[in-house]
Amino acid sequence: MISGQPADINAMHLLGPSADGRPPFDEALGISSADLSLEQEVNLRPRAYEIWAGEARWPLYCKAHDAYHFTPAGEPLFSTAATRGAVYVVRDPRAVAVSLAAYMAWTSDEAIVWMNDPAAVSASSIKRLSHHLRILLLRWHDHVESWLAAPFPVHLMRYEDMLADPGAAFAAAAAFLGLPCDSNAIEVAVAATRFSRLREQEERAGFTEKPRSARAFFQAEPVLVCLDPSLRRAVQRAAGLERHPQPRRGDLEPGQRQAGRFRSHLRHCRPRQLTRPKRVVLVAR
Repeated sequence: MISGQPADINAMHLLGPSADGRPPFDEALGISSADLSLEQEVNLRPRAYEIWAGEARWPLYCKAHDAYHFTPAGEPLFSTAATRGAVYVVRDPRAVAVSLAAYMAWTSDEAIVWMNDPAAVSASSIKRLSHHLRILLLRWHDHVESWLAAPFPVHLMRYEDMLADPGAAFAAAAAFLGLPCDSNAIEVAVAATRFSRLREQEERAGFTEKPRSARAFFQAEPVLVCLDPSLRRAVQRAAGLERHPQPRRGDLEPGQRQAGRFRSHLRHCRPRQLTRPKRVVLVAR
């Protein structure tokens, strides 16, 4: 939809650097982040994003996993001066727990504990220097709340809605981003990004973002995830939904709202149109 070319899963960085990428951070600031303390690194991330935006000839699409939070210096990690808006992709936490366990080669219990950790971080090893900057994730529901309260336009996309009606979901995102959203462009984009097509590319050429512990990155997964009752309750606690009753059926059906606190967020969230150029943050949780 952006380039007009078939999607290349190993060339997505050409649309914009990853928000947690260490090499583009170092290049923008002209320093080696290996020489920085963690606090210095976090405090400088807004400056790197402003440099990216200031030097860009067209909007950058930057993938992020961080929660929306403030740096130790007291400013937003994602500078409002450099950020045009965000597309926030969210998935039912029960499915997230299953997918996360497969991605990290963890047990379901380990995935659930991590989702419920208020200090959850990624790329935090002190034994080696990661290609990623340290990522603060928070608990699952805190991550969701942080982005829905961001001070710039945020477009919410539900994973389940994208599977149920990809054309409508893509068209809404394209309209938000100011991209071509005619039916033909949407149809081509949907066809190019089907899991079967992406799996074919991965099998043929590999995928640079696949962890070594995973058999494959693009795996066919059902929309509805059945968990053991004890695991289901644990995921609900991790997602902050334990105080709210779950519907017996259909909570993942198109148009339905998530349970509990997250359901109320979706009810009150309305996509806001982008009004400024600069950078678009693409967030998945």
